[in-house]
Amino acid sequence: MAMILLTMPARHSYSMNQIRSLANWIWPGFWPESETKKQSKPKPPPAQRSRTVALTPEERKILLRLLERKRGLDERDTLLNQREEELRAMRDNIQQQVDELNRLQTRIEASIEAKKTQDAENFKKVITLYDGMDPKIAAQKLEKLDTKIAAQILMGMKIRKAARLLEALPPDMAKRITETIVRKEPATK
Repeated sequence: MAMILLTMPARHSYSMNQIRSLANWIWPGFWPESETKKQSKPKPPPAQRSRTVALTPEERKILLRLLERKRGLDERDTLLNQREEELRAMRDNIQQQVDELNRLQTRIEASIEAKKTQDAENFKKVITLYDGMDPKIAAQKLEKLDTKIAAQILMGMKIRKAARLLEALPPDMAKRITETIVRKEPATK
């Protein structure tokens, strides 16, 4: 509204109430609060009333442009408020999904640890089983296994039993298992 006052010629001096009543005259209901104020305040003298209505065509155009601009800004403000609310809802939804993924990750990690523990227990049982076998029979069984698994079994066995079992293996298999064991252990000086 200050823009109206700045763009109006200096010969006119309008009060804010006059501008509001003029805006409501051009666009009824634009300033509803001024309508209620009108009801409680006495009407201005006839000289002032005629002065409010007397607008030049340029002043009227300016006022209409300002009113259109205000309406556009109000619509934009409403749209921005709606988008802000949508963004808040999306943020809350994303946070819920992140929380759910964290819970799921914790459960998966616990499950992996339980599986590792179970596998380690089962491997200890296999080592105990091979440890209790006759070295020749164990060597025949160990020959059929993958070299890495055979090396892990031998590393878990008692040293004397593992030595006898390694002796019972064919030389090429014993060589591969020994190389696998040596590659796994860190070099000591």
